[in-house]
Amino acid sequence: MNGKFKTVTLSAMMMAGLIAAGAISAQTVGGGATLPEPLYDALLPSGVGNFEFTYTGTGSGAGKKAFLNNNPRATTDREFRNESLAARPIWPTTQSVHFVGSDSVLTSAEKNGYNNDNFLGTSSAPKTRQQAWGPLIQIPAVATAVLIPYKSSTISAGTDLNLSDGKMCAVFSQKTGGRTWGEVLGTNDNTPVQVVYQADGSGTTELLSRYLVAACPGSGFFVSNSFAAVVAGALPSGTTLASTGWLSVKGDGEMSSSFGGAGRIGYMSPDPAYNPSNNTRIAKVNGFLPVAASIKNALGAQSLPLNNAANDPLAWVPAYIKPPVSGSGASYPIFGTTNLLINQCYANATVQSNVMVFLGDLYSSSLVGTHGFVDLPDGTNGTNDWRGAIVSTFMDSANSLGIGNTNVCNGIGRP
Repeated sequence: MNGKFKTVTLSAMMMAGLIAAGAISAQTVGGGATLPEPLYDALLPSGVGNFEFTYTGTGSGAGKKAFLNNNPRATTDREFRNESLAARPIWPTTQSVHFVGSDSVLTSAEKNGYNNDNFLGTSSAPKTRQQAWGPLIQIPAVATAVLIPYKSSTISAGTDLNLSDGKMCAVFSQKTGGRTWGEVLGTNDNTPVQVVYQADGSGTTELLSRYLVAACPGSGFFVSNSFAAVVAGALPSGTTLASTGWLSVKGDGEMSSSFGGAGRIGYMSPDPAYNPSNNTRIAKVNGFLPVAASIKNALGAQSLPLNNAANDPLAWVPAYIKPPVSGSGASYPIFGTTNLLINQCYANATVQSNVMVFLGDLYSSSLVGTHGFVDLPDGTNGTNDWRGAIVSTFMDSANSLGIGNTNVCNGIGRP
C-alpha cells in the first residue's frame, strides 16, 4: 500500500483507539454490484478460505436494499452469502451488512428514508437509522467504461464497428437505422440486430441509460437500472421488450458469454475476455474506443463537493456530462463510476478497521488497472483531485466527516 494512504488510513491514534475498544476478530460483510466484483474479490480478498472479508455479487439494486435495511436477505434470490465457505450459505438476517458496491447512485428518497424514517427502536422511543448507525457515506470507488461488445451477422462479418450517437439511439430503440445490420452498416444485409440486455437491476444498465438520455433527446429513454424501464418509452409504438426478439441475460457473466452467436450487440462492464482496444469485438462510439485516459479526464472535469455540499452523500458521485462528439474534450461517451456505500460509524472496531484498510488499498492499488477499471482523477493533467478529496475527507478520523470521528460516533454505529 502506498505510504501516504497508510498514514491516513490507520494513524497511530486510531489504532490505539481500536485496541482500547477491545477489537476482536469480526468478518466484514459486503456485496452488491457485480461490475467490480472480480476487483473486490482480489483486493479484499473474498472467497473460500478468506475469513476477514466476504463479498457477494447480487447486483446494485439488491446491494443497496441490503445495506439500507442492514439485512443480507433483503431481496429474494439475491441474498448475501458467506463466500468464505465452499457451500456459500446465506447469511442469517441477524448478520450486519457493512458495506456495498453499487453502480446505481443513491436516490434522494433512499437518503431521506435512511436519515428520517423511524426504522429502529420501539414505538415509544423510535430511532432513525442515522441516529442509531450514524451518517451514511457514498463515494466513487473506481471509474469505468461501459463497453459495447458485438458480433455482426455472418453476412456482414464486420470487424471495425463504429457507432455514432444516432446509430446507438436507433439500435437501442429498434428504430430505423438500427433494426438490421444493413441499416447499421449501410448495406443490404437484412439480418436483425439482436440487442443483448441485462434483465436484473444492473448498475451497468444505469450507466448506459445516462448516456442514452443525453445522446438521444426526445427519444423516450429513461434513466434507470432496469433495462425494461430504460427503453419502454423509446421502442416503436406497439412494440414491447418481449416482442423485440432481443436476448435477456442475468449479470455480467452471462453477458460476456453471449457473443458466440452472430448478429448481436450488447453492453457490459470491463471484462478480461474483452480488450477495450480491440475493435473487432468492442465497438467504437463516435470514433472512440473506451480507453482509460479519456474517461479519467472526462470525470476529472467535474467539480468537487465543497463546503456544505460535502455533507451530502449524493454530491460525492461525479455527475454524468456527455462529452462532445468532436473537437476539444471529445472522448468515449459511455462511462461513470462504481460506488461504495459505507457508514461513518461502526459499532465493531475490527469492522471499522477492515473498512479503512480496504479503502486505503482500493485508492492505491495497481489491481484497479489490471482489472480494466480506471483510477479516480487525482489532480494530474488539470483534473480535479477526487481521489485526494475522498481520502482527506473520509479517511481521516479527525475530519468531522471522517470514519470513526469520536464526536459523531459517540455510542452509535452500524452493528
